[in-house]
Amino acid sequence: MKDDFAIKGPANSVLDENAAIGDALQSASGRAGETRRHLIFGIVNVSHVFNHMQSGMFSILYPVMMGELGFGYFQIGVLQTIYQLSAMGFQVVYGMLARFFPRAILLGIGNMICGAFYMATGLAQNFVQIGAMRGLSGLGSRVQHPVGSAILVSHFEKARGRVLTLHHSAGNLGAFLAPAIAGTLLLWVDWRTVFYIVGIPGVIMGICYFFLRDSVVAAGETKTQKSRIRGSLQDYLQCLKNRNVVMISLIQMVGAAGRGTGVNIAFLTAFFLARLQVSVTTAAGLLMIYQLSGLLGPLAIGWLSDRFNRKAVLQLTLLGSTLTTLWLLVHQTVSPALIVNLVCYGALIQSRGTLTQSVVSEAVPANMMDVAFSIYFFIGFISGPAWTFLVGWLIDASSFTLAFQVVSISYLAGMLLVFLATWRGANPFQKSAP
Repeated sequence: MKDDFAIKGPANSVLDENAAIGDALQSASGRAGETRRHLIFGIVNVSHVFNHMQSGMFSILYPVMMGELGFGYFQIGVLQTIYQLSAMGFQVVYGMLARFFPRAILLGIGNMICGAFYMATGLAQNFVQIGAMRGLSGLGSRVQHPVGSAILVSHFEKARGRVLTLHHSAGNLGAFLAPAIAGTLLLWVDWRTVFYIVGIPGVIMGICYFFLRDSVVAAGETKTQKSRIRGSLQDYLQCLKNRNVVMISLIQMVGAAGRGTGVNIAFLTAFFLARLQVSVTTAAGLLMIYQLSGLLGPLAIGWLSDRFNRKAVLQLTLLGSTLTTLWLLVHQTVSPALIVNLVCYGALIQSRGTLTQSVVSEAVPANMMDVAFSIYFFIGFISGPAWTFLVGWLIDASSFTLAFQVVSISYLAGMLLVFLATWRGANPFQKSAP
């Protein structure tokens, strides 16, 4: 009886209650953390959708704007080059700023800048003003790639490949929706109003990031400012010495298209209009087929690369990019063969980014993810402006045929880099186990 009484006594009851309360608090804390992770995942990916949606609409809007403002294909290339130079250059800057400021704040400010100047584009009265708005919009747009990717990896370390693929696909979803939304809006309003309407969600998503300020902190918050500066420079040097990071960035760099912005956004709709002699609505539909394939194709090809030799998958992807680019030049009318061509083209062109980003995430530790991604996106994407400028000049000076032939050769250069790289087993560039 004494033993029973001791077990059920008041002191032990209090201990049991405290333990139960502790378990409940721990469980509640775990649920809150999980909810916060899903909130971060949702906001980052939704803002990526709007980011690419805004950029993707220019493929439909440029041909409409050309007549009113009096510019040609070469000037389209210049506009995209301005945007890309602004965006790509700041990817390295954002990677550095993430060592000093909360990532959510950077993402919030960047998305608000992007949305605000996107709306301001509707006020432009000439080519120079459009160029200025594109450049200023680019300052905010590319925070999404290095900082957004780093946030997701830091909160989903055990599923980094999957969340990066979904993040990439979110951007492709925005690009897929862009032609349909732009084409539909143009049936009811002019191109200026389209900019006003579509820019608003970008600003709203930027504001949403400020509600994450307590859950997403600066990458180097625990260090002093001086040590963070020194550490950041050392991290950049260390990543630049990392053969894996540099090589995979170069493979992404040499390809002319496949970055979500650039050659296809600038000229694919114009190609449909000029080569196939179709309406803007039909051209938007064809572009949607390409974008849908670019949304779903990388998921399937990424799945294959995880299960088979990644070197072979990437080589075949690059070879297929060359062949499907040249195949586009064969078509004179809209046909089932053109649809098949666009499906294959979109899947193969867009898969290069998914494959390379996953490899970069495996090449460095978590605390260097911001730096590695900023280097990857800078090196891998900095050639985009040059390609857009070159393709625009080739189209104006010669034809779409010569321009697309030059573009197709770029993927063969990527195949050469893959061949020259060092591969380890089924998953190349992955660090060896210690």
